[in-house]
Amino acid sequence: MATEPDKGRKRGRPAADRAGLTADRILTTALALVDEQGLDALSMRRLARELGVDPMSIYHHLPNKAAVVSGLVELVFSRLRLPRALPDDWAEQVRAWVNAYRDLTRRHPRLVLQIVTDPVAVAQAAEMINGPLHAALTSAGVPADKVDACAGMFVDFANGFALAELESPSPALAARPPQSHFDIGMDVMILGVHALTAGHDDR
Repeated sequence: MATEPDKGRKRGRPAADRAGLTADRILTTALALVDEQGLDALSMRRLARELGVDPMSIYHHLPNKAAVVSGLVELVFSRLRLPRALPDDWAEQVRAWVNAYRDLTRRHPRLVLQIVTDPVAVAQAAEMINGPLHAALTSAGVPADKVDACAGMFVDFANGFALAELESPSPALAARPPQSHFDIGMDVMILGVHALTAGHDDR
């Protein structure tokens, strides 16, 4: 028959669960799971199984799946790396930002490309990383009320290209687009920004 101390331990989190479990460890494990299988595979129960802990142990650090996704957004988008010295030319600054963002999507495509349907996650990511892109477009002369739309155009282009670059499960499907297609797309959009700012100056 179980003793009173045994009953007391069962009411709390198992000691094995408490040992070494941190928010960082949870998020690192969650990111590995999402990188391999996508956000749809992420659940608190599945995450607990990957960690080898009771699900209730995770709730002590992160209260729900939304909090886990928010933590993943912060973890991944904090890794956006721009050159230490950005070019003076606004167009080259935009290219540097888009290339850095593209590198991020290549490292974590299943996370970055799936959060685009989550308005809360998108807003969090944008707040973290869009500052340099907005600054470059502002210095180009893009009107303040059009900066968000122009920035979104570059982000959507990078997301779409990253989606096309994902390895196809079937060789019968379209091949991955070459780098030259990406460069041409960037050239066209930058010319569009030039046209927008020229039209604004003429008014």
